[in-house]
Amino acid sequence: MKKVFFLVLMLFSLSFSKEKTLLLDKFSNPVPLPSDKLIILNFMAYSCGHCMAEIPTIKKVLKEKEFEGKFIVIAFALDGKDNNFKDKDFPIYANNPKNQVLFPIFGTPTTYIINPSGKKLAVVYGALTEENLRKYLREALSKSASGRI
Repeated sequence: MKKVFFLVLMLFSLSFSKEKTLLLDKFSNPVPLPSDKLIILNFMAYSCGHCMAEIPTIKKVLKEKEFEGKFIVIAFALDGKDNNFKDKDFPIYANNPKNQVLFPIFGTPTTYIINPSGKKLAVVYGALTEENLRKYLREALSKSASGRI
């Protein structure tokens, strides 16, 4: 009886713990999140022309001195069959639909900028341009630095 009570107590306490956001790939493997950078979650599809066109834009802007080393991209392909890590600057995981419970999408591309704890700093529905990506990155950095998250 004591063991059952202890087990229930442990499960109850774990349900209220403040763990990092758990994102999964298609195969239910956890996706590692860095603890020292802001995270750009890019929900995309290989079949989406706007999604494919924004990849070089995101990579270009993140190499700018203002943003370099402060962000990491983690992409999720809704139509992905396998994880694709060929591009170290833009790793693409085959998406697990469970991710969309925490980060709803209404179409592709959809981009979230979050802190390492999973707090949403910005969300963009639709394709990113260099100008609006810079705007959202600055906004995320400002919220992160001011503690408004």
